[in-house]
Amino acid sequence: MEKLSDRKEKILKAVVDEYIKSATPVSSGEIKDKHFNNISSATIRSELSTLEDMGYLIKPHTSAGRIPSKDAYKLYIDRFMVKIPLKQKEMELIQNSFKERFEGVEEIVRRTAKVISDITNYTSVIVLSNINKVKIKEIKLVELDEHSALVIIITDSGIIRDKVIALSNPMSTVYVKDANALINKMFSGKTVAEIKSPDAIIKKELADFKELYDSIIAILESYGGTNDSNVFIEGTSKFLDYPEYDLDSAKKFLTVLDTKEKFAELIEQNQDIEFSIRIGKDESCGLEKCAIVTARYKLNGKEIGHAGVIGPERMDYSKVVSVLSYVGKTLEKIADGGNDDKEKQ
Repeated sequence: MEKLSDRKEKILKAVVDEYIKSATPVSSGEIKDKHFNNISSATIRSELSTLEDMGYLIKPHTSAGRIPSKDAYKLYIDRFMVKIPLKQKEMELIQNSFKERFEGVEEIVRRTAKVISDITNYTSVIVLSNINKVKIKEIKLVELDEHSALVIIITDSGIIRDKVIALSNPMSTVYVKDANALINKMFSGKTVAEIKSPDAIIKKELADFKELYDSIIAILESYGGTNDSNVFIEGTSKFLDYPEYDLDSAKKFLTVLDTKEKFAELIEQNQDIEFSIRIGKDESCGLEKCAIVTARYKLNGKEIGHAGVIGPERMDYSKVVSVLSYVGKTLEKIADGGNDDKEKQ
């Protein structure tokens, strides 16, 4: 698109700022009164009309005001968005959310999704991924009865899963003890990817424990790909609070969220970028007037997945990026399922 003059950029920024706050079309009078007392009304009307012709503004048929287009938001993000400091009470809410000791990564992720949604007031999604690069520290087998055992898998990112498995062949106490020793000898210090692709020697040594081995691999593989158990969503009902959406839009939004695997793929796009912002129907799973902001998240220095915030195109991008950034820094302080509440912004 044609490069905008400084005045056009400032007027466009004012329109976006006002629309983010009010969700109602912005008039030339409102722009003049709040932002440009030194510019005539006629000049502002002319500039708004030109911005509309250029595709940056849209004039709804039922209103004298204008609303930003997808291109307006993109320019706004490129030229004017800054990461604003969070309020003290918001930082305290984030820190307090991670003060307790968590039993595993899933519990941390659920808490993370909730606090992001609560503070931004938008829907949040977190997709666990990258499990193949995680290293196994220890696998614990706890005998429950002769046909079932509790498997606890501890990685360098904390406990990723504790699950009861059932075996067709009966297990003795000696069997469980031997299995514990052998599996940890083989698995400890190796990545999930290495464990899921064992060589012939390991397969031979594990022959007597094949069913148990297969059960453990199944647990790990449930984390290895994108599936519903890896996708955590909070605040879906918040979509209903946005005045620009009608009932049909809300239904479509909820339908898209139900297809978690497709949505997870969208959240995980641009994996090498710290923050990603996608705006409009073509970039947000076909959702009308929607935007998605995503960030990579780490735990103990290991990437555990991506967090995303979904909201209207007029979402407060600066606030969302600031929240995602601060929560990410707080997560990085959590060690072995605990936390460090001394995080400062």
